Formats: sequence, structure tokens, C-alpha cells
Amino acid sequence: MPKSVGYLYKKRDSTNWWIKLQYPASTGRPMVRKSLGTADRIEAEIIALPMIQQHKRDLYFLRQNVTRKLQVGAVRTRYPLGDSTLADGTKVFATQMTAVLIRDGVLVAQEDNFLLDLTDVTRTFDPEEAAKPKPEPVDNDLALLDEYLRFKGHDPESAYAAEARSTWAEFKAFTGGKLIKDCDRTNGRAYVAFLRGKDLKTATVVKRVNFLAAPINHANETGDLKGNPFFKVVDHKDDKLERLCFDADDMALANAHMLPKLGKDERLMWLILAATGMRHSEAFAIREEFREDGIRYVRVGKKTDSSKRRVPLPDCLLPHLPAKITGPLFEDPNLKNISKNLLRAVRRGVTKDKRKVVYSLRHRVHTRLREIGCPQDIQKEIVGHKNGDHGNYGTFALRTLKPWIDQIGLA
Repeated sequence: MPKSVGYLYKKRDSTNWWIKLQYPASTGRPMVRKSLGTADRIEAEIIALPMIQQHKRDLYFLRQNVTRKLQVGAVRTRYPLGDSTLADGTKVFATQMTAVLIRDGVLVAQEDNFLLDLTDVTRTFDPEEAAKPKPEPVDNDLALLDEYLRFKGHDPESAYAAEARSTWAEFKAFTGGKLIKDCDRTNGRAYVAFLRGKDLKTATVVKRVNFLAAPINHANETGDLKGNPFFKVVDHKDDKLERLCFDADDMALANAHMLPKLGKDERLMWLILAATGMRHSEAFAIREEFREDGIRYVRVGKKTDSSKRRVPLPDCLLPHLPAKITGPLFEDPNLKNISKNLLRAVRRGVTKDKRKVVYSLRHRVHTRLREIGCPQDIQKEIVGHKNGDHGNYGTFALRTLKPWIDQIGLA
């Protein structure tokens, strides 16, 4: 028996490998039997590859011709419906399906009266085209986010922009790089379930989803996109953790055991937040100071119009600040690092109560201002809560705000 390996075989009387290529009898093409001129099987396979490829291509196109599919595009009539007479006097009696032709009282023909417009809808495949590398789909999704950040006036280097890009990248990785235009609410709900699986609170899940949904909504409004896979995908749960403010004992522990061990950036951040009630991002964004009636103050706030305000620098904070602020107060360019380090220090040296975090310093300022009888509208202006139309950074003079903020203290 000749030894065979697929298309290849060996004759009894030959040491070389041969190739056999067979075609259907209907084609009239003879079978090909050809020596490949080598006894080495690997070398024979390499030599045979082009011939095998061409043979497979020929058989494919033959099969396509046999299994062609035609689709009816339109139906027309050969003769007008009803009775009519041709130019040679032949009378025609036609229905939608049949036409009867009579000349001189004699039936001369009976024909189909319909004509079909056929379209070839055979699914074809060109092996040479298929072998060409397909261009990668262009992913312009990040441009939607960049346009939204630009439109909203967010600094591209801000913590907000960084977190938005991080969330965007996480979602793209979660979907395997799927384009936003190809996503639907199934993808949106699956991503929410993924975030829930990380034990994130509802507020955090909503925040992450909004980083995605807001730019997409903006793109819908501008006509750059249609549909939003994050429309009403978060099922709200009552899992919000109640925040508590730091009490006098917490502050005493912090001052005695935590502050001496903090790094320079973390220590300064703690002192600013404790003495003023600012948000982390507001303190981190300070770049310069101003003066009014001899009072040093800074301008902070970008979150809302009401958060834009002037904050007098408390006397207890001045020894820890430069003689004049003319640039960033912190050496680390990443606010997240400072915030994470500070929270770790709180857990080690102050409290393990999860209801108390660094943001609790802001709650403490609220409490302190209420305790000392600070008017509510002044309280709101100091911490940056809605208090009417603030106009150009607040309504109260610095000399009105300064005595109250000095009473907050660090203890």
C-alpha cells in the first residue's frame, strides 16, 4: 500500500513524495498526480503548499457556482393585464400569471405573463481578500470623555479627570475593548454588578457610573452618539455609611500620636482641613494667597458656584504655611497618595471606626461653628455650602469671617 499523508503519498517504486489533486467529474478537469522531487516529508509539504491552496480555492469557487442564491427583487408583467392587441393584429388576453395569444381566431401561444427581476445574493468569500490583515477598528471613545472634560472646564490634569479616565479604562477592559456605540444597557448593568462585587457602596457605584454616563449624555446631545448604556442601570440601596465627626478625644489622639509621625504633605493637609473645613481637593489646589484689610486669605472651590469662596487663613494655621503662598503647598503631585496615607494614619493612631474618615474633619468644623453660635449663613460661606448667590467669591467681608474661623482651632 502506498504511504499517504493527506494530499501527499508515496509510490511503491519511488522514494519521493507525490501529490494528488482531484476535481469533480463534471468539471472535465483531469486528476493531477505529480512527484514533488524529494523524499523528505517536511520539504515535500512545503513544496506542495501553493498547489494545495490553489486546489482548495478552485473547489471553493466551483461549490459557490453550484449553490448560487437568487433573490426576487421585483415582478413585472410581459403584456398589459386584460385585453390588448399587438402591432401585427394578434389579440392578447392576459392575467397576472398567464397570457393567451390569438391570431385570426387561432390560438398561437400561451405564455407566462410575469417577469422576475433576480438579484444574485450568493454569499461569496475571496480567500485572497480574507488573507489580508484587517484594520483595527478606530476607538474614538476617549475623545468623547476629553470633549466632555473640555466642555465642563475640568483641568485635564485634575484629580477628577484622572479618576474619570481610570473609570473609562476599567469599563473598556471589562467589555474587552467594546466600542461605546456597540454597548447597551446589558453591558451597563453587568458593569454595575462588577462594581457591586468589589463591595463598593451605592454612592461610589453611582459616582463611577456617572464618570461614564455624563460624557455619553453630552455626546448624545451634540449628536456624536446615540443611546446610553448607563441609563438607569444602578439599583439604589440604603447602604450609605453614616459619617461621624471627630470629637475632642479623637483630636487629642491625633495631635499627640498621629501628627508627629506624619509626612510633611500629610501633616499640612490634616492641619488645613481641621482648621478650615475645606475639601481635600480645595486644599490641594491652593496656589496663591491674597490680602484684604491685612487679612491673609485664599480662594478655593470649583465644585459648584456656592463652593467658590474666600477663606481667611486662621491664626493657628499660619505657623505651618509659607510667609507668602506663591505656588503649590504640597510636594506630592498626586492628591490620592496624600489622602490614602492620611487615612491609614487615622486608622493606626486615632480610630478604626469606619464612620470616621479624614472627611470627618469637615463635619467637625460644622459642629464647632454651631457650638460657638456662628450664624448659619456665615457657617455656609466658610465651608462652601449653598447660601444664595455668592457672586464673586462670597458676600461677607474677610473681617467678618476671620473671628469665626479662628475659633475652630486644631484641638
